[in-house]
Amino acid sequence: MGPLLLLSLQANSCAPRRAVETFLLRDHFALTQDLPYGSGVRQRLDVYQPRRAPGVAPVIVFLYGGRWQHGSKEEYRLIGDAITRRGVVAVVPDYRLYPQVRFPAWVDDAARAVRWVQDNIEEYGGDPGRIVVVGHSAGGHTVALLALNPDHLRQAGVPDGTIRGFVSLAGPVATVWTDPDVQALMGPREGWLATYPLEQVTGSGPPLLLLHGGRDKTVSPENGVRLAARIRERGGCARAITYKGLDHVGIVVALALDRLNIAPILEAVLRFARSPASYACGRASF
Repeated sequence: MGPLLLLSLQANSCAPRRAVETFLLRDHFALTQDLPYGSGVRQRLDVYQPRRAPGVAPVIVFLYGGRWQHGSKEEYRLIGDAITRRGVVAVVPDYRLYPQVRFPAWVDDAARAVRWVQDNIEEYGGDPGRIVVVGHSAGGHTVALLALNPDHLRQAGVPDGTIRGFVSLAGPVATVWTDPDVQALMGPREGWLATYPLEQVTGSGPPLLLLHGGRDKTVSPENGVRLAARIRERGGCARAITYKGLDHVGIVVALALDRLNIAPILEAVLRFARSPASYACGRASF
C-alpha cells in the first residue's frame, strides 16, 4: 500500500520522478490544478483534459494509494497523461491522511471529490453521466467502500446510480487489520466492521472491477477474488482479474505507462467504463 513507484524510482523522490515526467509527458492534455472541493488544504484536485476529445468525454476519477498516510496528486501526472491519451478526462484528488485524521475522513473526501466532479466536470469537457472511480491500494479500499456502502456518496449529495462503476487496483478489500499503524488509523476496534468492504456487500451496489497482480506480496490477490465472489453470491455484479506477472507497484506502473504494454490495465479499465455491467460479470486471469 506504498506510494507509486515509476520505473523502480520512488514517487516521493522528486528529482527522478520529474526527470521521468520530462521525458514522457506530452502536450495532448490541459492541466488545471488545485481546484477546491472542500475547505481543507488537502481537499484539492487536478483535472486533466484531453485537447482533442470529440465532444464531451468519459471521466475517470483516480484515488492514489499510500497506506492512508502518504501521497500527493502531483506524483500521478503520468496517470493523467495515460488516461487523456485515450480521450478520457482524468481527475486526481488529494485527500486527508493519518495522523491528522482517521477513518472515514479519506472516504468522505473521496465522496466529496466525486460530488465536485458530478457538478463541475462539464466545464472541463467531461460527461457527468459517464464517471468511473478508480483507486490503487489504499485508494482501492476507498473505492470499494464507495461502491458497496452508498451512505458515503449519499452524504456528499451524490444520488444513487450517478457513478457508472468502480475499479479497485490491488485494494485490501477482503482482509483484517493486523498492522498496528493501520489499526490506529482505522479508529476504535468496535468500528472496524464499517472499514471492511467484504462486510458491506448486499448485492445491490454498482458494478465493481477488481484488478490485482498475481505477484503482489503487499496485498494478496485473493482480496479481489474473495470480494468478487461474495458480491456475485449475493446477486451483484463484480469481476476479479489477476495479472500473473505484476506485483503491488507493477499494476499501477502498468496503468501509468500504458504505452509500454506491460499489462493491459488501462484497457481493462476503459472496457469496463464503456459497459460496466456487461464487463464486470465474470472472472479472468492473464
